[in-house]
Amino acid sequence: METLKRLGVFDSGLGGLTVLNEICKYNTGLDVVYFGDTARVPYGSRTVETINRYAEQDVRFLLSEGVEAILIACGTVSTNCLPALKRTFSLPIVGVIDAGCEAALAATKTNRIGVIGTRATVNSRAYERRIRELRPEVRTWGVECPLFVPLIENGFAPDDPITVMTVERYLSAFRDTGVDTIIMGCTHYPFLTETLERFMPEVTFINVGKALSRRLTASFRMPEEKTPNRVSYFVSDEDTGFLEIARRYLDAVRADNVQKVNIEQF
Repeated sequence: METLKRLGVFDSGLGGLTVLNEICKYNTGLDVVYFGDTARVPYGSRTVETINRYAEQDVRFLLSEGVEAILIACGTVSTNCLPALKRTFSLPIVGVIDAGCEAALAATKTNRIGVIGTRATVNSRAYERRIRELRPEVRTWGVECPLFVPLIENGFAPDDPITVMTVERYLSAFRDTGVDTIIMGCTHYPFLTETLERFMPEVTFINVGKALSRRLTASFRMPEEKTPNRVSYFVSDEDTGFLEIARRYLDAVRADNVQKVNIEQF
């Protein structure tokens, strides 16, 4: 296994920044190309055919930047497109499902796990299937949260009354289920962790990006150099606050500039 030097990371928008930040916390010496498909966010309300087309274009763009491997920092793409992408492209491609499921199984005491995600993620039942494969006795509940991504992408703060009301509306579906662990099946959702935990303080919320970043060495040989990670940021629409939110959220890597990409050409 050769040492990974140039890594591609993509998401439908801002959510992948939660994965990027965790990767850079636990690894050094990486050259990362980050792509956020801000012109077409959210992916979770699209058909599977459309999501697959978007994902293939995202991968082709990252390949044009010379990446050696790709992390899908998007729950919707990970749950709906990963097998097809692996068949289409020859480089290593890793999603967030396995890491999220393993972290949830390690955390649960009641064997009752919830999954929150976009409509496409929840309907795919990919997390539930993987959990059942790993531990058949565990019960799972999936809840669609389609408004979370638009709220985050439009800059609504975690303590905004609209955000709080939306969180309460969705998480109320878990009342009386006995879940003690909930997988945040969309990488946007860690932006709302404070609000989620305030509504359900007894529950462990699984950040799939954090779980994935801690097991990268199982998939890749990471650089041993202690030099800072370098990240190039690309989006598919004019920067409408991407850098501002990136600078506010990222604490493990800098965000100095962002370039626009015509993703439809790929």
